[in-house]
Amino acid sequence: MAKRAKKTRRPRRVESKGTNWLLIGGIVVVGVVALFALLFLTLREQDSPQPTEVAEGQPLAEYCEENPGNCVAKGSEDAPVTIVEVSDYGCNHCKNFNVETAGLIEDLYVKPGQVKWVVMPYALGPQTAPSATAALCAAEQDRFFEYHRRLFDTQGDPDFMSAASFRQVAEDSGLDLEAFNACLQDNDYNNTVQENIMAATALGVNSTPTFFVNDMMMRGNQPLTSFQQQIDAIVGVSDGG
Repeated sequence: MAKRAKKTRRPRRVESKGTNWLLIGGIVVVGVVALFALLFLTLREQDSPQPTEVAEGQPLAEYCEENPGNCVAKGSEDAPVTIVEVSDYGCNHCKNFNVETAGLIEDLYVKPGQVKWVVMPYALGPQTAPSATAALCAAEQDRFFEYHRRLFDTQGDPDFMSAASFRQVAEDSGLDLEAFNACLQDNDYNNTVQENIMAATALGVNSTPTFFVNDMMMRGNQPLTSFQQQIDAIVGVSDGG
């Protein structure tokens, strides 16, 4: 059988072309869209209240009791209701809750001893994690809740997630600046914030604000009436009503 003669391949000639600006422009647009999509998924705020659900896993109230340096609480230790707030300082709906509703719950339930209020400093992504560590630095000086509220008030400032802004909030809150700056520079609470993120994620937290009323999870900027419904039901049972 005759052997087939091998074809000699000519080297492919690569023609030099000019820069395809249309292709480059398309790639840039796709990249920008992908970036904004990633930011949206990473820093997702829950803008509307969602139905309550039973949280599966270790309750955050229990987690905070076992890790007292990770969370900050106010109210009676013997309160029948414990509410854990999971907020991100870059979240506008978290700010709205703290401005509009948190004070009402404190007056109606925390001060009378029916609710213990716990905040677990948290971040939806690396962009806002430094603010959670700054809040924990403020907690070292027992000024957490004042700092917590003032930090939300800085939303909208061009540098509100900067160390300079954190220090200004500390000064406005009456903190010892030398001690606060040392805590901030040493990154004392970076690991703490990561532990909090993992604990919340294990319970299904993927948006802010999220609240845990005992073992019930409430997502979104809930109105006062939603909290009243949950609290009153628990308090009524504990009172034998």
